[in-house]
Amino acid sequence: MTQKELTQCLNLARALDLIVSSRTINGILYVYGTSGYPKRLDTFVAEYPLERLQAMANRMQMGTESAN
Repeated sequence: MTQKELTQCLNLARALDLIVSSRTINGILYVYGTSGYPKRLDTFVAEYPLERLQAMANRMQMGTESAN
């Protein structure tokens, strides 16, 4: 995963309220969900690949546009 893809992934996950923060511990990046529990980034990306996050964001945007 490139730095740009990582940034996109984190920004989309935050926008979709899937994560609330991230931090690096001993060189490993962890993301924290609303439950407050840490999840390794590689585990998170396996569950939510960038393409899935992009599709979720597009659906969310389409839903708000149709509501207006």
